[in-house]
Amino acid sequence: MNMLENLLATAASLWRRLAAPAHTALASALALAMLTAAGCGGGVGSGGTGTYASGPITGFGSIIVNDVRFDDTAASVLDDDDGLRASGDLKLGMTVEVDAGPIGSDSSGRRSTATRIRFGSELLGPVSSVDVAGGALVVMGQAVAVSAETVFSDDLAAGLGSVRAGALVEVYGLYDAATAQLRATRIDARSSAANWRIRGVVAALDTVARTLRIGTSTFAWGASVATPADLGVGRSVRLQLATATDLTGRYVVLGFGTARRPPPDREAAELKGLVTAFTSSRAFSVNGIPVDASAASFPNGSAGVVLGARVEVTGRSEAGGLVATAVELESEQQAIDRGFDFKGPIDAVDAAAGTITVRGMLIGTSRSDLRLDNGTRADLVVGRAVEVRAQRAPGAARLEATRIVFK
Repeated sequence: MNMLENLLATAASLWRRLAAPAHTALASALALAMLTAAGCGGGVGSGGTGTYASGPITGFGSIIVNDVRFDDTAASVLDDDDGLRASGDLKLGMTVEVDAGPIGSDSSGRRSTATRIRFGSELLGPVSSVDVAGGALVVMGQAVAVSAETVFSDDLAAGLGSVRAGALVEVYGLYDAATAQLRATRIDARSSAANWRIRGVVAALDTVARTLRIGTSTFAWGASVATPADLGVGRSVRLQLATATDLTGRYVVLGFGTARRPPPDREAAELKGLVTAFTSSRAFSVNGIPVDASAASFPNGSAGVVLGARVEVTGRSEAGGLVATAVELESEQQAIDRGFDFKGPIDAVDAAAGTITVRGMLIGTSRSDLRLDNGTRADLVVGRAVEVRAQRAPGAARLEATRIVFK
């Protein structure tokens, strides 16, 4: 077993290095280490039981991640700094990591019971500029793309049209390495913050001057700030920042946090996001997590697995990465068409405004193509159990129902 432990340690090291820009020799060494470890009796049996899932929250009832309903009743909820939070802090569009039991299926779809949920944003800071027509904004020098998938907090009623230069926002999203921009999944307005924050990929580094660049912005730290041993170009970092720049316009780093946590070993794992590093369709990273797809199936082909592609990977998590059994491609339009899902009783009805509230979400019911199953508009009453599929209304924060199933 010492040989196995050493091989797994080697594989873990290689996984971590693959999170930086990938190289062919590295991917080959990784595959060899993993296959050798499996031959020594590794694999599913050497990992933990249960499920690991990562992706944006796309619905509630309890929370829906990667089309799986995770009951969060007894789950511990943590933020990126390991602070204990409440389940009510989980919002639509937040990017989360979920530890859970096995996934089962019933008439309403796939489900599991979460034991731990961790969430964290990519940016918290002032808006530099806004391009409503182009669906984009810049936050602390970081390009952010907005689409119909992006959820806005209620106080940004006009969506991106409510965001102003100089305002403070918190952005959740997925980094697109192909275009060097963040695809926002949620944007919250913030009135204040003790510190600004950023998670991003180091584009340039000067260890003597103690500066690094992310996007178009420079970040500087003093001698009293501990520097990660693996800090380097291409690495992901998470920085806590002062709420003002220095006299030269550089952002002031107060501390380095944990940029990306490797997934725990689990016999089942599901990862949805963007390809952030690429060697081949058999060796790449998703959201900074290395994927070994050497034995995976590709139900809709592998040609589209490229840097920046949107994928869903299923398999098992092992040695800090995923060993894939299947890799599926998804277009942006497919993600938009899928929309958001809510399951539960109707909490409130505003007939004059044409809205209902389910799981705390205000949802419009005015679309001409709204589909109603097992009921009519007369059944939209408080307490009625429903399943709602919705999409964000163009130019607004509000969601509009596309289908309501009465239970």
